[in-house]
Amino acid sequence: MGPHITIVRTQGGMPRPIGATEVESALRRLHSPYVLAPDARADARVHDPTHGGEGNVLFLQVGELWASNPSLQLLGMMIELARELDARVRNDDFETYRTVFETYVHPDDAAQAALARAGRRRQVVGAAVPFGVGVLLGVMALLLRRQG
Repeated sequence: MGPHITIVRTQGGMPRPIGATEVESALRRLHSPYVLAPDARADARVHDPTHGGEGNVLFLQVGELWASNPSLQLLGMMIELARELDARVRNDDFETYRTVFETYVHPDDAAQAALARAGRRRQVVGAAVPFGVGVLLGVMALLLRRQG
């Protein structure tokens, strides 16, 4: 499973839900080929009917639009759509996209971003400890073998 990318709208740290009607209006203003359609898994989905498949689909759920592992093309479209919705595009690490290649931490997400970074550090350390123990045991076994 790839990264989960979300279009969110907040004000002063509080969520401001995005509605289906405003998504449709924003897509029209952008002259986008994407359309809003019903979906059994979410409130609605946004997809390009000229391109088949699930790869370039956004889901509207609980006032947010999200995609799992979007292509760079879809990510670019999400950034444009977010601007039209007075919203922003955020990744799993609580970084907001300025462009498809540039991110920053939005003030509304500063605390969550710090927690995400701390969690990643713990994962790295947690993965390094067993590796280090294995290397140490291997070196000890070699030293004991040479002495015996």
